[in-house]
Amino acid sequence: MKILIVHEIEWVNKVSFEPHHLAELLSINGHEIFVVDCAAPNFKDLSKGIKTRKITNYSKIYKDAKITLIRPPSLLIKGFNRITHFFSCKKVIEKTIKDEKIEIVLLYGSVTNGNQTIQVAHENNIPVIYRLLDISHALINIPMISKLAKKNESKVISNVDKILSTTKDLNHYAIEMGAKKEKVEMFPLGVNFTDFKPMEKSQKIMEELNIIENDKVIIFIGTIYTFAGIELLIKKYYLFEKNIKIIIIGDGPDFDRIKILVKSKKLEKNIILLGFLPQKDIAKYIALADICINPFEVNYITNRILPTKILEYLACQKPVLSTPLNGTIELFPDKKYGVIYSKQENFVKDLSQILNDKENLEKLGNDGYLHVKNNYDWKHLSLKIFEIFEKTINEKSDR
Repeated sequence: MKILIVHEIEWVNKVSFEPHHLAELLSINGHEIFVVDCAAPNFKDLSKGIKTRKITNYSKIYKDAKITLIRPPSLLIKGFNRITHFFSCKKVIEKTIKDEKIEIVLLYGSVTNGNQTIQVAHENNIPVIYRLLDISHALINIPMISKLAKKNESKVISNVDKILSTTKDLNHYAIEMGAKKEKVEMFPLGVNFTDFKPMEKSQKIMEELNIIENDKVIIFIGTIYTFAGIELLIKKYYLFEKNIKIIIIGDGPDFDRIKILVKSKKLEKNIILLGFLPQKDIAKYIALADICINPFEVNYITNRILPTKILEYLACQKPVLSTPLNGTIELFPDKKYGVIYSKQENFVKDLSQILNDKENLEKLGNDGYLHVKNNYDWKHLSLKIFEIFEKTINEKSDR
């Protein structure tokens, strides 16, 4: 099958997540995969950005994968790259669909290239599946742009042939935004068990981070947004015992402020900020953890989702403490799935107490590992999504 994946962010330097896994695994399974992305700002490459660029036989995660990455022309200056992509992407998507005889489109973009993709695909009688991972317009902090983004998101959700959401709560959101109920289906997130798996503690990494045997280690991985809950951990660190080390792996909009806050509290030896790490290395650090956390503020953005980090923690056989997000509780309702919950106002206190129950932590980690191993392996899910592609194509041809 010839499949086009349309994404509205940069593909090469972006931290690997779902679309990378699905694209490459589908390629390994024998399908021809084409990806259209939106190149990131890069002042040094201004001249390259003004032309369509094509990278063949590309892979980021799996060495046997071969996808074709296509980058529409854009002005590679921050604030202008997406605007120019908005106007240039339609012709590139149309040419790709026609020249490569695309059979189906998997769409991850709504604001930047979603409506253009739907228009071109439907003109060529090609079905479009929209992958609903989160409430994208709510991640935009500028009210006027967020309002415009919501309008575009609603239009995309209303006009695609099928919507695959990650949680039941996001199913409801899609219907609220204009989708017909019969077009909405839940399709789970996955985890890469090649990179995320149980490991022994690395003495080398422990020495590098100045962690000793009787230290208790808490780990957070992911993008550092203001709602990530990291600030609360820092401000209430005094509730922990002195041998607690918190490792934060990731970067993002709130990273610099968090770094300043850690320094102001003189906690640099206890709260270790590592920034982004290569995906293949993250499990080595998770192996150090006694528990992994998702301390997200519960709000309009977070409450409907299952953060991917939770699956990655569990794939490494680590117990998880999370704030009670509806989307997460739907899929991991109680401790037999490896996840326990605490409201944000009690999070640090509960975390401190849980760390003293080693036997319970080990059981949580084991139970969670078995659950995600049996239900959330990307290799299995890539086969399942192909079945959805076939069904959607048949339904489109029957109309």
